[in-house]
Amino acid sequence: MQNNQIDWEEVTKLNQMFSGFSQDFLSKKPCRVHPNEVIEKINNNEKILMLDIRTKYEQGFVGYTLPNSLHIPMNELFQKESIEKLTEYNDYEIVLSCHRGFRTLVATAFLQRIGMTNVKSLEGGIAEFALSIKP
Repeated sequence: MQNNQIDWEEVTKLNQMFSGFSQDFLSKKPCRVHPNEVIEKINNNEKILMLDIRTKYEQGFVGYTLPNSLHIPMNELFQKESIEKLTEYNDYEIVLSCHRGFRTLVATAFLQRIGMTNVKSLEGGIAEFALSIKP
């Protein structure tokens, strides 16, 4: 077994970032929105921006064709130019999506942490959204 060098400063930062993800916080779904709610808002012409944080590879399988959609992979989401792009949508509800909604829950919480209060995670991801669309 190798003796790994643990970066305790990084552990402290990660602990601070994830400490807000308590069961109480998650059970209240403060940053999640159900696909049916999103569909209703889109149908009512409300200001919704669908933000797809999946990789280009994942997006190649299923993507959004909505007029107000944007693709910024999660690994680029916290770059300065990405955050600046998102601030152009301050008067929109920004709904983050990934495949099943796990990555977006974390990304949404971090975006809220930096002051973006208009962001939500699409519950169930694009997979659930696709199932919620009725022909």
